[in-house]
Amino acid sequence: MVSVCMLTELERYRAIIPFKNPGGMGTNVPMVVKELERIGVKVFLNEPKNEYDVLHLHSPLPDSYLWALKRRKARRPLVVHGRHLPELVKGGFIGGSLMYPIVRAYSVGFYNMGTVVVGATPYVCKSLAKDGVRGPFKVIPNGINREVFKRNEALGAKFRERWGVKDSDKLVLSVGLRIPRKGVDTFVKMSEAMNDRKDVKFVWVGASEALLQDALDETAPGNVSFPGHVPFDEIVGVYSAADVFVFPTRAESYGNVMLEAASCGCPLLVRDIPVYEEWVVDGKHCVKARTDEEFSGKLRAMLDDDAARSTMRQGARLLAEEHDIKKTAIMLKELYESLAAGGG
Repeated sequence: MVSVCMLTELERYRAIIPFKNPGGMGTNVPMVVKELERIGVKVFLNEPKNEYDVLHLHSPLPDSYLWALKRRKARRPLVVHGRHLPELVKGGFIGGSLMYPIVRAYSVGFYNMGTVVVGATPYVCKSLAKDGVRGPFKVIPNGINREVFKRNEALGAKFRERWGVKDSDKLVLSVGLRIPRKGVDTFVKMSEAMNDRKDVKFVWVGASEALLQDALDETAPGNVSFPGHVPFDEIVGVYSAADVFVFPTRAESYGNVMLEAASCGCPLLVRDIPVYEEWVVDGKHCVKARTDEEFSGKLRAMLDDDAARSTMRQGARLLAEEHDIKKTAIMLKELYESLAAGGG
């Protein structure tokens, strides 16, 4: 049996800077661990002092950097996960543009210690290579647990009632940190463009965090309701309430919330950005838009066409099926076994 230690450092980070939203890493990694254990991988989560075949690092925090140095010196297998692209500090962290050159140099050094660098999308691998990361790279999607993220109409009805959304209303939803990079401004402009439609409600679930910019400091909320952070164990009800899920983010390495919404049967309207070029297909899995005007126009068309929305709902579920977490676990197991056997 191959064994692996997955190190996220989230609890150490939480002790320094309290945060509510653990991000995609905090919600996705534990689910991946369960799938790996189900198919016969021994996993130590955040226990790097144990004995194991492969160390899999998920964040470039200081302890992870030190463990990477130790593994490299000992010539033992090390997987470094490209969850944190240097470019993502811009439009999110306070002073992110000023920090970017430092973060980029640090990240390149960190990723270059890996035996293999894992990226959730082809774009991640291309972006890191462009920054100077040598690889070798392996594309392995984060994966979505379709057994957890299943539409629940009863929970959806509770969320709609809580926020004053009638059964006859259309709910347009987005989920994510309330930071500029996520496209909060575009979402607000979409709500304003729908002023003539009193039956359409807009809700953005998610808050800012310590050290992060708050998009509402520069963008008035307009016609959007901002409930703030919703605990993970309630998020299925949020997705289940939506008629359309909008993801106007300007930069991502994957976009876990988009896959969560897709798995819950939400028709998707997403920004046409490079990270989604090779695996999220416009007209098949989703509808894509670039400008604020395109977002507003395409949303209106989706809301007015029940048949098209139903087709996009099936396309979203297909996208989730293609990225099922069970497939992710198998790909990771094969990688670990290859590294443990001395492969690359």
